[in-house]
Amino acid sequence: MIFKGKVFKKNCIVLVLAFVSCLADAQLSVNSSLSPSLLVQTVLLGSGVTASNITYNGAPIAIGSFNGTSSNIGLNAGVIMTSGDIANAVGPNNQSGASTGNGLSGDPDLDQIMSPTLSYDAAILEFDFIPTSDTIKFRYVFGSEEYMEYVSPTPGGINDGFGFFISGPGITGPFSSNAKNIALIPGTALPVTMFNLNLNSYGSYYFDNGDGYGSGTAPDGLSVQYDGFTVPLTAITNVQCGQTYHIKIAVADGGDGILDSGVFLEAGSFASSGGATLTSGTNFGGAVAGNDSTIYEGCGFASLLVNRTSSSLAQTYTYSLSGTAINGVDYDAVSGSVSFAAGQDSAYVIINSLPDNLVEATETVILSLYVISPCSGNDTLTKTIYIIDTPPLKVKLNNDTSLVCPSQNLFLKAAATGGVQIGGYKYSWTNSTGTKDTIHINPLVTTTYIVTVSDSCGHSASDTSTVNFIPYIPLQLNLNNDTIICGGGKVLLDADVTNGLPDYLYFWTPNITTLDSATVMPANSTSYICKVTDRCGYSKSDTVDVVVYPINSDFQYSFTTNQTISFDNLSSGAVSYFWDFGDASEDSTSVLENPEHFYISDGTYHVMFVSINQNGCSDTVIKTIIILPDFYFYFPNAFTPNKNDKNDFFKAYGSGMKSYRMRIFDRWGQLIFESNDINVGWDGTYKGIDAVSDGYICAFDVIGLRGNKIRRMGSVTLIR
Repeated sequence: MIFKGKVFKKNCIVLVLAFVSCLADAQLSVNSSLSPSLLVQTVLLGSGVTASNITYNGAPIAIGSFNGTSSNIGLNAGVIMTSGDIANAVGPNNQSGASTGNGLSGDPDLDQIMSPTLSYDAAILEFDFIPTSDTIKFRYVFGSEEYMEYVSPTPGGINDGFGFFISGPGITGPFSSNAKNIALIPGTALPVTMFNLNLNSYGSYYFDNGDGYGSGTAPDGLSVQYDGFTVPLTAITNVQCGQTYHIKIAVADGGDGILDSGVFLEAGSFASSGGATLTSGTNFGGAVAGNDSTIYEGCGFASLLVNRTSSSLAQTYTYSLSGTAINGVDYDAVSGSVSFAAGQDSAYVIINSLPDNLVEATETVILSLYVISPCSGNDTLTKTIYIIDTPPLKVKLNNDTSLVCPSQNLFLKAAATGGVQIGGYKYSWTNSTGTKDTIHINPLVTTTYIVTVSDSCGHSASDTSTVNFIPYIPLQLNLNNDTIICGGGKVLLDADVTNGLPDYLYFWTPNITTLDSATVMPANSTSYICKVTDRCGYSKSDTVDVVVYPINSDFQYSFTTNQTISFDNLSSGAVSYFWDFGDASEDSTSVLENPEHFYISDGTYHVMFVSINQNGCSDTVIKTIIILPDFYFYFPNAFTPNKNDKNDFFKAYGSGMKSYRMRIFDRWGQLIFESNDINVGWDGTYKGIDAVSDGYICAFDVIGLRGNKIRRMGSVTLIR
C-alpha cells in the first residue's frame, strides 16, 4: 500500500501475480524504444506541420509511445509522457498506487498552473513548428494515480497536472517567453489539473477507472492502471500560417514526487491542415455497394462533410454540381453554397435521391467545392456520388406441404434476396402473428400462408405456401388375451396396431423383441407390456398376463437289495403320478407316489417318471438304473494237494465282488501264502516246499460291487 510521503512494498507474491495479470489482460501497451525526435516526427505530427529543434528534458523511462487500440483510454495510439515510468500506466488497475520517483525537479510554468502547489519529477518535450493554416490543434488524455483519493477540496494540496505552452507570433500569455497554455477544460480558461477536473468538478469530462482496491464508483479497469483519466480533449489555438512557433509539452507531480500521472497525445493529431477537407458518407447505399459514395435511387442520401481547419471567422464556400443526374429531378434540389458561423468547423451538403421507376445505368452527381485558404490560396475539392437502381426484392417460401401429426413441428421459412437491407428485412404474415423470417405453424384445417417482405427502402415482395391438413386418427393397440400355460409351455404374443402414423416402434417389457410379435416361454407367471410409438410421437400401451402352472418331476432311489429298489418321489406341484420301471415284468408300471420294484435280473434299466398337477400339466424325468447280481461267498475247510487233480488247491468261491484278497497263516502267525485273484488258490507249499499236514488260518477281505466291505476268517486243514 502507498501513502503520501512513504512507499511500502507489497508482498512479492502479489507483485508477481499482478505482473502476470498485466501481461495476460492489459489492452494498453507502451514502448520506450523511440527517441524523442522520432516520437515527434513519426508519431505525433499530422498534416500541415513541420517540426525542428526537438528537445526532451526528463527521465528516459518517462516518455515513449503507446498502443491503446483495444483499451478504454479513448485514443488508438500516440505519445505518452509521465511523471514516473510509462510502464506504470499499463493495467489492470490492481495496485493501490503505482509510483516511480525519478528525483527530478519541476517546471516553473507548471508551478504557475498548479499554484500554490509546487511541481516535481517533470518530463518536458519541446520543439519548433511551422503551420500551413491559421489553426493548430491536437487531441490528448490526462490520467493520474492520484485520482480520487488525493484530490484536495481546496488549492494547495496534491495537484498533479500538465501544460501545453505555445509561444510565437501573435501569442501573448503569462508563461515564459510570453507563452500561453492551450490545455484547457472545454469552454473555460481553466487548465486541466487534478484540482480543476475530476469526478466532482467538470465530471462529464472525467472517467473513473477504479481505485486499485477493488472498490469505488466504477470497477477497476483492465487496460489502464491509472485510477482516473479525462475523456479525449482537444488543444486548439489560432496561429499565423507559415510562421515559426514553439511548443513545450510538460507533465509533473504536484505537491510531492509520489504516484504517477501521465498525458497521452494522439498519434497524427498535432496538425494544421490548410483550407478545408471534403468527405462523403451514405445512409446505407454505400454499405451495400462497398464504398461511401454510392446510394440507391429513391432510397438513400449521401452526406458530403465539409471540414475547415480555420474556424475563427464566419465564412461561406460555394460549390457547383454536374454529372448525369439532374439537380431537382434525380435528387432533391440543393443550393450552391455552404456557410460556417464563427467557431463552426464543419457543415454538410445532402444529396437525397428521388425515384423515377426506370431501369437505367448508374447516374452521377459531381460536387466541386471552392475553398479559400488564408495560407495556401484558393483550392477546388471534388467528390462524386453514384446513384444506382435498387436490386429487385424477391422472397421464396417452402413448397406446399401436408401436416399429418397434431403436434408436428412444422416451420415456414421465407428466403429473401435483393432489395436493400440495413439491419435486416421486415416480415409480415397472413394467418400468423410472426414478424421473423421463420414461423412455427400447427393449423387445424388446410391453410394458405402469405409472407410479405419489406426492405429498408420500403420495397416489398410476397410468396405463398399451402399446408394441407390431414386429420389424425388416434393410435390403437390390442394384445392377446391373458393366457394360462403349463410350465415349459410356449405362447405367441402379438401386438395388433391400427391407426396413428406408421412406421411404428415397439418397446416390450421385459425386453423380448423390437418387433410386433414374439414367442415366449416364461418359467413363472409374467406380465408383458407392449408400448407402441408412431411417427408422430404418440404412444399406446397394453398388457397381457401369462399365468404359468408350474410342475416339476424328480425322484431318487435306493437299493433295498441288489435287485430291489425303493423310489422316493421328489416332485413339486403334482397330484398324480405314473412310473415305468423299464423292465418286462408284470408290474413294470405304477401310479403310487413312492413305489418299490424288484428287478428279476441284473442289467441296465431306464426308469420314466411322470408327475401331473391339478391343472393337467405334466412333467417327465427319465433316469438310468443299473441292477447288479446278488453277492455270495464261501470257502472249504480242507483240501488234499496230492497232485491228482482232485482238490489239489485251496481257494474261495463267489460272485458280485469288486476286489478280493486271501491270506494263509500257520499256527504261529507266519504268512505263507497270499492271492488277490479268486481263481488262484494255495497249492499247499511254502517257498517251494510241501507244507506239513496241519490246520492253517485263512483270512479273506472282499469288496462287493456296491462298495460293501466284507471280512471272513476261518481255518483250513491240509491233508496229504
